Amino acid sequence: MENHGSGKSEYCFKQIVNQMQKEKKIYMITPEQFSFTAESKLMKTAKTHAVINAEVVTLSRMAYRVLNEIGGARKTKLSKQGKAMLIYSILNQYKKELKFLGKSDENIDLSIQAITEFKQHAITVENLKKEIENIEDNYLKTKLQDISLIYEKFQEQIQNKYIEETDLLTILANNIEKTDFIKDAIIYFDEFAGFTKQEYEVIAKFVEIAKQVNITVCTDDLNINSNPDIDIYYSNKTTIAKIWNMINENNLKLEEPVNLEKQYRFKTEELQHLSGNINNQKSTKYEKNVENIELFLAQNPYSEIENIAKKITILIKNENLRYKDIAIITKNIEEYASLVRAIFSKYNIPVFIDEKRDVNQNIIIQYVLAVLEVLNKNFSTEAVFNYLKLGFSDIEKDEIFELENYCNKWGIKQNKWKKDFTYEIEKEDRKPKIERFNQLRKQIIEPLVTVKEKMNENKTVENITKCLYELIQEQKIEEKIARKNSRIRAKIHDRFS
Repeated sequence: MENHGSGKSEYCFKQIVNQMQKEKKIYMITPEQFSFTAESKLMKTAKTHAVINAEVVTLSRMAYRVLNEIGGARKTKLSKQGKAMLIYSILNQYKKELKFLGKSDENIDLSIQAITEFKQHAITVENLKKEIENIEDNYLKTKLQDISLIYEKFQEQIQNKYIEETDLLTILANNIEKTDFIKDAIIYFDEFAGFTKQEYEVIAKFVEIAKQVNITVCTDDLNINSNPDIDIYYSNKTTIAKIWNMINENNLKLEEPVNLEKQYRFKTEELQHLSGNINNQKSTKYEKNVENIELFLAQNPYSEIENIAKKITILIKNENLRYKDIAIITKNIEEYASLVRAIFSKYNIPVFIDEKRDVNQNIIIQYVLAVLEVLNKNFSTEAVFNYLKLGFSDIEKDEIFELENYCNKWGIKQNKWKKDFTYEIEKEDRKPKIERFNQLRKQIIEPLVTVKEKMNENKTVENITKCLYELIQEQKIEEKIARKNSRIRAKIHDRFS
């Protein structure tokens, strides 16, 4: 265990490096979002580009390996979309039996969330039905009966047909002893805020089979405070208590805990003082002059960000820092992102904002959707020019705008795109211009007509996906994106070098 900033992950990596010469298998298990960072840290600590017997994995990845070993990987993985379609089918098929839940997006999401949580906490259909019998509130009882019916039918339809993601850890716990993956292995669990019932069952199996299992927990001590409101480590201490109970219930061996007390994360005395006292009910004054923490009272978010931009400019000029050495941390990134982009641009400060983006913001997704829009709307003028304005057609912007004006004037749409343009152009060079427009027409339309014909031959999801992939390859979309990225990087380099 450790207090925050005491280097628990660093300790684990150093232990792994020391053990690599002696042990056959070492696994560092992290949540999905931390796996890449952990792999990078392991390589850095080991000071090598390849580690043979130590590996960073997630529990779901481990589950898939077990499935491959025992022969269950041939089952189809049920995606989130597939799960939603299956729930919708159940809602439609049993609408007479369902008294509370009907067909709607909200009820599909509700059902998926409920089933996921049931499985994560090892609640079966039978457990749910027994609990429903003891409920007196009719409203709650009716709602749970509907959920129970959906859960039951869902389980019946996926049994022996599909692998459902929330079943992976149960599969792992039930089958890990049939493989040699963790036999005689040393295992580290790191970066987990807590564990679900499924994960506790996996951990119990690992402790039983593996040579050693190490679990890191961030806490100040092991004493659970009776009032969770005044103990920021309360949930972590509860996790430790559950692990101990699990070990005692299964007659497993518990080794002496390792307590890391020294804090390495906070380099200045001010941060160390703040870290040690920020959650204390009684305030403790810092007696020295404060030099490394500064508060700025802003009138609004705009002046707040502008002050930060000025500070960064000063740091770059006077402290010999680079932009990549500076980080800005905020709790409300949605509110500040657009302001940061606008104000930092004004101060010529390059910035990367780590924010979630809708899948539709991906340029390749936009390209695929634009192609499908053209085909679905039968080459409408609007759809064709939305497709062109993505910038993958190798046509200059000025020509796209001229062509758009021409098409809007003469109503070029649908089948008119498939014939040569003959309408007049009120310019002296009308003949060369109309010839150029027809060259552009063929360049734009012929690949789309071809892909439409291929799709019409076999209107299956597999064939349509294949046709779209082939179009992306033929139009060299990946290469065009790479060229655009190179140009952007060159401009940034020229601007800030």
